[in-house]
Parts: sequence; C-alpha cells; structure tokens
Amino acid sequence: MDYLGTGRKAALIWIDRDRVRVTEMLELCCSAGFDIVHRIGQGKDEPDPRFYLGPGKIDEVGALDVEYLITAGDLTPSQVFSISHRTGKKVADRTRVILDIFRSHAQSPEARMQVEIADLRYQLPVLKEYIHQGTLSERPGFMAGGEYAVNYYHDMIKRRMVSLKKDLEEERRRRGHKRSLRRRRGTHLVSIAGYTNAGKSSLFNKMIMSSSENKAVDVGGEMFTTISTATRKMKGERGCLVSDTVGFIRELPPWLVEGFMSTMEEIFEADAVVLVIDGSEPLEDVSIKLRESLRVLRKGGTEGRIILAVNKTDLITDPLRMAALSERMTRMLSPSEKAMVDRTYLISALKDNGISELIDGIEGLLPPIQIVSMRIPISLVREELVASLRKHSSIMEERYHGGYLMLKAMMEERWAGHFIKRVVEAGGDASAVDGSGNYIKKINIHDGLDGAGADQ
Repeated sequence: MDYLGTGRKAALIWIDRDRVRVTEMLELCCSAGFDIVHRIGQGKDEPDPRFYLGPGKIDEVGALDVEYLITAGDLTPSQVFSISHRTGKKVADRTRVILDIFRSHAQSPEARMQVEIADLRYQLPVLKEYIHQGTLSERPGFMAGGEYAVNYYHDMIKRRMVSLKKDLEEERRRRGHKRSLRRRRGTHLVSIAGYTNAGKSSLFNKMIMSSSENKAVDVGGEMFTTISTATRKMKGERGCLVSDTVGFIRELPPWLVEGFMSTMEEIFEADAVVLVIDGSEPLEDVSIKLRESLRVLRKGGTEGRIILAVNKTDLITDPLRMAALSERMTRMLSPSEKAMVDRTYLISALKDNGISELIDGIEGLLPPIQIVSMRIPISLVREELVASLRKHSSIMEERYHGGYLMLKAMMEERWAGHFIKRVVEAGGDASAVDGSGNYIKKINIHDGLDGAGADQ
C-alpha cells in the first residue's frame, strides 16, 4: 500500500457523530504533512454504510481538486474501497493518518518493527476487500495499479508479519533482561507518560543529566514526536534512569494499542510513572485526557506509582484557576482513580518551573537506599557472594588493599542487611549509611573505605 504523502492537498470530511474529532484530526493531518484545503461536514448521526457520507455528498466531494479524502472517523474496508472507487481519490481514515505519523517518527529498530506490523494489520482487511471486489487495478495508487499478483502480495504480508513478530519478541526479551539487570543493581526506572503534545519530551529534556552521553530528544509541535523510547540518566541523587515514551490518544483500535505493548511495557514496568497533563487546556479536555490516561495505566498495574505533573502552567493567565488547579485535578477523579496517584506537582517544562521539586518527589516515592562499605577477604572475590553483590548493587568504589577487596556500593535497603550479614559471616567487615550519610550498621570496620573508627 502506498504511504500517505507530504504536503499534498486533501479534504477533511466528517459526519455529526465525528464532529468532536475534527480539531484533533486537523492537528493529526498537519503532523502528517497534509494541506487541508477543504473541510466538509454532513448532518448525519450514523455513517453511510458504503460511502461514510451520503452518495450525493460523496460525489460532491469527489469533484474537489484534491488528491486525498480524509475522514474524521474510522472506515470499514468496504467503505475505503467504495469511496476510492467512486471518487478516484486516495482515501485515508483516522487510523491511517496516525499510522503514517508513527512511520515518519519511528527511529529505533523496535519502533520501526512495531509500526510496520501495525501498518500490515491495517492493510490486510483492505486488501481482502479489493480481492473480494476483484478490482484492485482500479484503485488509484494501490500497488502501482496491481503490479504484483494479489494473492502473492496477500501471502507476502502474512509471512512478513510472522517474521516481524518473532524479531519483536526477541527485542522484547532483550529489553526485559536489561530491566531485570537494572533492578538487580538497584537502578530505578522512571517513565514519562501522557497524552500526545502534553509536553512529555520537553519535560524529559529538563529531567535528564546534561552530557554527550545523555542527549536531549527532539521536541516539536507535531503529534507523536516520540515513537521510539528514549532512556537517559535522570538528575537527582539516586542515579535513576528516565524514559520518554509514546503518547496516548483517545479511541485507538485495540489491535493498534496491542501492537505497541512492548513500548508500553517501559511504562508498566517502571518504578515510578510521571503522568504529564497539559493544564492550560479547557478543564473538560483535561478531565477527559486525565481519565483516559489513567485507564490505560490501570491496565499495566501502575496504581500508587503515578506522579501527576500538570504541565504548561506558564500559559495559565487566570490566577484563580492556577491557585485551584491541584484541587480541581483531584475533583475530576473517582475514588479508585485518586488511589492511583501518589502526588501532584504543578510545573512548566518550558520555563523550568517545579522540575526540581518533581525530581525530589520521584525519589521520595522510590524504596530507601543505603551505601554499604565492605572489606571482603581476597579469597572470596571469585565466589558467588561477590558476583551476587555486583548484580544487586551499583558499585561506587573498588580497590584491593592488604589481602582484602575494599568495596563501596549503593543498594536498596532490602539488600544491604543481606550482604552485610554474608560478608561478616565470611570473615569480612561491613558498614552501611543511609542516603543522608547517617550510619545505620557498623560491624568490625578497621581500614574500610570510610576510614571511620567510631560510631557517629
């Protein structure tokens, strides 16, 4: 199937039922590179089963000087065929436009595989309809007028989907292994989620450490700028990682959401989720998007790990609305939805307002950490004890001295007591301090890394 072009003239058409999507569709079309030169609606509550618009109206639209007809609602395969066959125009519905945006923004191999699978799933029923109608060659722009045998192309799509799914599953396992490794080492993952265009990427760039290794992601006015998950080191004292993920959008087909589950797993498996909401939008839109985002996050079991970041507060000119914004956010939610959110922050990613407080709040949501100093007999260096310690902690310092491995590591509280006990039982020394530097445990320290001889 030919992909939608850039900068091509199009008409956006809708019926009354889909009128609420028109503003969103104009943004989507702009992001996809369409020049919408005509906007045409029809007062119908239900779409025509053949042409979406009525037959007379579709003939009127077909006479327009445009290359594409784009519908605000989703079309059935038979409607795609009928409209294209009757008007001689290329036809795209809402899902087709979203897929085209995804394709243009996919950068990582995983993202490209996900988009291709979703695109092929979209193509298959449309192709079947053309096979059924027996007039593939009459559709403008489709496979160059039927250049290949239809059945061969149909089988080729299925084989390609099988191959892509295998590759994607392997990528999924690889990412799962990396997540497990991070957890064992005590490195926490924070994911940024929320509606497309809420400012997730802008917030991501403000939260990451600034270095050549941790580059900022692209930020633009287009929808779905982020398709490939980007992960960088986050500012703060905990050494967390933060991920920027694909944006949400209302009423996506279930098969399309399913196709991006490997990307969504980065959200569901995170230790904390920052849900970004555009607080400058009308409150009705804020309420709809907030509740829809929480509905998606509930599927991944993220209750209690969500921090609500109300962004773009610099655009709110009404001081009364600004003062009551947190309270209004709470009133929008049901008791079960409120239970999903741990805390709320008002921020402006553009103006860098509230970002430090947000990062502090994220770190406050994570399990406590301890810094453990150990003196391990050299005879144990090759044993399972040291290997396990490396897996479950982040090594800060390491050196050999006087027949001992002198090691300092940061780990979660649950691991600190376990390793201190094992090191001492093996003939070594160990101590632990909390994140503020206060001693928690101190057992037989002589020449440890801290060089301290008395309890503090």
